[in-house]
Amino acid sequence: MAHDSNSDWMKMFSGKSKDAQNSSQWIIPVAGFALIFLIVFASKAPEILAVPVLAILMSPFWLWMRHRHELNKQKANAVSPEETAKSSRMEERLANLEALICRLDTELNQQMERSLISTRMFAAPASGGGSAMPTTILSLAAALEGRYQVLSELGRGGMGIVYQAYDKQLKEQVAIKLLSPLLSTDTEALERLTREVSMARRVTHPNVIRIHDIGEVNGLHYVSMEYFGGTNLKEHLKRSGPLSLLNAYQIVSQMCDGLEAAHSQGVVHRDLKSQNVMVGPSGQVKIIDFGLARSVHLEGMTATGLIMGTPEYMAPEQVAGKHVDERADIYALGVILFEMLTGRVPFTGDSAIAVGFQQLKDPPPSPRSINPQIPEEVERIILKALEKNPIQRYRTVDDLRKDFETALPKFAAAANSSQRSPERPVPTTKQ
Repeated sequence: MAHDSNSDWMKMFSGKSKDAQNSSQWIIPVAGFALIFLIVFASKAPEILAVPVLAILMSPFWLWMRHRHELNKQKANAVSPEETAKSSRMEERLANLEALICRLDTELNQQMERSLISTRMFAAPASGGGSAMPTTILSLAAALEGRYQVLSELGRGGMGIVYQAYDKQLKEQVAIKLLSPLLSTDTEALERLTREVSMARRVTHPNVIRIHDIGEVNGLHYVSMEYFGGTNLKEHLKRSGPLSLLNAYQIVSQMCDGLEAAHSQGVVHRDLKSQNVMVGPSGQVKIIDFGLARSVHLEGMTATGLIMGTPEYMAPEQVAGKHVDERADIYALGVILFEMLTGRVPFTGDSAIAVGFQQLKDPPPSPRSINPQIPEEVERIILKALEKNPIQRYRTVDDLRKDFETALPKFAAAANSSQRSPERPVPTTKQ
């Protein structure tokens, strides 16, 4: 306590405190006036000097007490930088959460309206003798029998139902994806999807599923594309668990080849995820659904961008509904690389909005904390791809691949010289 008092006393008279400097400016005039007062009245009435002398003696103590009071008042009003930063972060989080909730509320209302329309469209009988919209494999086969022979259903997902078929004109097997029936009621959405598919058709690469055409039959639109026998990467990881560094490199290398070909044509996937990466029996990798992520009526996608894509793989700027470019695909590629080496995605939650909020603000967990066998160099590559700010990510997928090859030269060399097998996919040569 004595030390603090001496310190404050020294600050007050040394000029280090602004309040002390202001106080010291009138100490000299007061002291001079007191000296004159003493000289004048010392010889006449000594008893009169008792009060002013006492005041002069007490004035330093009064100044010290005033200085302490000012310091305590400043401490009471001051807020620590940590508390200020914490308050700012909380306000920002609340603002982002409010924006996400508003978007989600709007989109849920739109989805409910679309579902009602879709139900009426499917339930309503054909009018005027027209053909009914095909809703089963039998009705689809009948509707497409002029060109396609529908063989089987391959699967169902957020973008529609996929069938395996034989194209009588191309004389080869194809995949036919039925799109949302609501496209027939939204001319603008249909035109946008047509433009996207037209752009995606220009992407010709061994690691990208080739889109043949977009068509319409009895009011339902479909996309025909290259058929590729294999399983998606998500299912592959469920069966095998986390991949070795070599296998992860081989898959990522092929994905980078395909994405580089698409980005060079100005095509951004926007919904890149492990479910959209196919792994064939020979180890070849193909990316599917280029050009389809902009249809606002497809399940799980919206015009605002909140749910356009899969939240676990969405870049922060995409969650926020901002403009996206190829760096959004690089972010998703980082999530997939994280998933391949750890067996899980960086962010999970009970709802899309919970995951989206984590994508916006929470740093990704350390991959090495989940799988200690991941080299530090590879972890840095993953975390750079997962930067919140797009400017801080890799600018191109080729930059990411080069860093991976530099970090793992022995694995890259082995990948280029090994034979293909179902367990050890090998990158294809870029064309």
